Amino acid sequence: MATLLAIDLGTTHIKGAVLDLDALRIGHIQRFPFPEPIVGLPDLFCEIDVDKVTHATRQLIAALLPHAVECVGIVTCGQMGGLVLTDERCAPHSNYISWRDQRLLMPHPSGKGTYWDHFLQRLSDDDRRQLGNEVRPGLPVSFLFWLVEQGQLPAHPVIA
Repeated sequence: MATLLAIDLGTTHIKGAVLDLDALRIGHIQRFPFPEPIVGLPDLFCEIDVDKVTHATRQLIAALLPHAVECVGIVTCGQMGGLVLTDERCAPHSNYISWRDQRLLMPHPSGKGTYWDHFLQRLSDDDRRQLGNEVRPGLPVSFLFWLVEQGQLPAHPVIA
């Protein structure tokens, strides 16, 4: 009986289930609270401690694995997104920046519009197509733009 673990890192809970690939059944549904955002950050920011997200996810996997006979992998959904900068060994170099983060709506230091306005001005029609015609504050590409604008991308190579 081949199985997969299905994981959803949601806004309020980290949820998971065992997918029975032979019987086409979903079972052993579990959920753990998603960690709260870090307190004390500027308005519009929504960052979560990566270690807390990792810990909750590992708890979920540990709860599901005893029920996942012949587990052949893990699948995740990607409807909403976030960003963690990591190095080549996957060590985190940032907090998890959640899709709920709206920092691009802050005024741009040029005094002309918001960071979001400047981001949109730099996107060509082809860029938009390559991004799936879905650009909005809260997507990882928008966070990368903000980090570049702030001079906050690490000097050494990282994986986003």
